[in-house]
This record gives sequence, structure tokens and C-alpha cells, in this order.
Amino acid sequence: MRKSFSLKNYKDYLYIAPAVLFVVIFFVTSIIYAFRLSFFEWDGFSEMVFVGFDNYKKLFGDKNFLTSVMNTIIWVASSLILSMALPLLFAILITKSSLPGFFKNIFYFPSALSATVGGLLMTSILSVYGLPRIMGMLGFQNLVRDWLSIPYVNTFVMILSGVWQGLGLNMLLFISGLNNIDSSPIEAAQIEGTGTFQLYTRVVFPLLKNTIVVVLLMSLVNSFKTFDNIWIMTKGGPYRTSETLALTMYEESFIRNDFGRGAAVAIVLTVVVVFVSYFNIRNSFKED
Repeated sequence: MRKSFSLKNYKDYLYIAPAVLFVVIFFVTSIIYAFRLSFFEWDGFSEMVFVGFDNYKKLFGDKNFLTSVMNTIIWVASSLILSMALPLLFAILITKSSLPGFFKNIFYFPSALSATVGGLLMTSILSVYGLPRIMGMLGFQNLVRDWLSIPYVNTFVMILSGVWQGLGLNMLLFISGLNNIDSSPIEAAQIEGTGTFQLYTRVVFPLLKNTIVVVLLMSLVNSFKTFDNIWIMTKGGPYRTSETLALTMYEESFIRNDFGRGAAVAIVLTVVVVFVSYFNIRNSFKED
């Protein structure tokens, strides 16, 4: 017998319908529009001219774009390592500390700052009147320079700034994960005389897998779309040597008014993020 239609059977879907509708309207349609725009030459005012794949061809022949790709790879690799290792280390130490609340607040404070405020703060600290001057007073005269104006050195300085700001949130996620781990396997391993290093690598970290995957994906996506810190601290300079793909997208679209080329950069960045995230998720949960 055919069941009659009832709204109650679909009430669960109605709760998520606004979110799905929001994503479709403002996210999916934006990607479709950007993909279409990447095949045109347009300055935002004159008539759009169809150029096919010329925007993509010019991108991969542009030295600045290739530098941006390399900087993005450096950002992603360095951020992943530091954004995983440091918060995990601090989380382990804090869970064993007698003052966990105090240290949580200390390390989480940078995460409460906006990226703009954090960037301005680090710019002041790293200017010639900040930390470099203190280093000069201590006898290191060769370090009395504006570190943010030194090509490639400024990239690593900004990576450390970004890791500093994101450390608190990742640390709290790891602390939550450590507190929710079943203690039985750990106690069994300790009874068997397992050393501290082996205890964490063979027992604790595998049990912390889901939390590690969440932090990994958050750090991965954030490192790909890093913009605020770079724009505040160097604006991609000097001579566009510290740009990442997110900054290049902004530069091409809103500084040079080449929206077609900016859209092409956006599509390249989107494809890379989706590709890396997909395989990361699939490999992480393959055993599950």
C-alpha cells in the first residue's frame, strides 16, 4: 500500500534546509560564476571578452604566479608541521600540569585576536624599532634590519605569526581529545611497562586519530587561504615575493582590475584545496 505524503517524515530535512539553501545560493553559484568568469577578460567596467583558456595559460607562464604557488606550498607544509606539533605538545604538557586553566588562557589569548590585530602587532614587534633593535642592543648588529622587507625570510616570519595565532584553538581541540580518550588501553600499556614515547606513538596518538584529522584539515584549509596576515605585514612584497595564491587572487582582481585572471587563480586554488582535502579525508578514515 502506498504511503501518503506526510511532512513529519521529512521534518529532519527541514532543519538543515536553510543551511543547504544558503550554501547553494552563496557558495555553489559563486564557484560556477567564478569558473565562467575565468574564461573571460574583464576589468569590471567594459564589455566581457571571451578568451578561452588564455587566462590559465598566462598564469602558468607568469613568474609571479609561480612564486605565489611556491610560497603557498611553503606555507602549507610549514603550517601543517608547526600547527600540529606545537599545539599537541602543549596540550600534553597542560593536561599534566597543576594549573591547566592558567596555561589554557595564556596560549589561547592570541587566538582571540583578529588576524588584522595580530598582523599589526607582529609588524610593530618586527620593525627596526622593535625586536631587531633589542637584538642590536644585545650585540647582534647584523640583525638590526626590517625582517619583513627581506624576501623569503619574511615568509617564514609570517608563518610563525600565523602559527602563533592559531595555536590556542588547535591546542584546545587536542586537550579535549586527550580528555575524552578511553583510559583502559593506556593503563594496560603502562602495566606492561611501555615507555613514554612508545605509549604516545602506539597508544595515545592512534586513539586521538579523529581529533588529529580535524586539526589537520582545519590547518590545511587555513594555510591555503591565508590572506590577512600577509596583507597587513607585507602586502605581498617586496616585489610580490611573499604572495600566496589567496593574495595573488586579490591582487589580480582588485588591484590590477583583471577579474578574469583573478577568477582563474581562484579556480586553481579551489581545485587544489578540494583535491588535497578529499584525499586527506579518504586516507584518514579509510580504516574506519
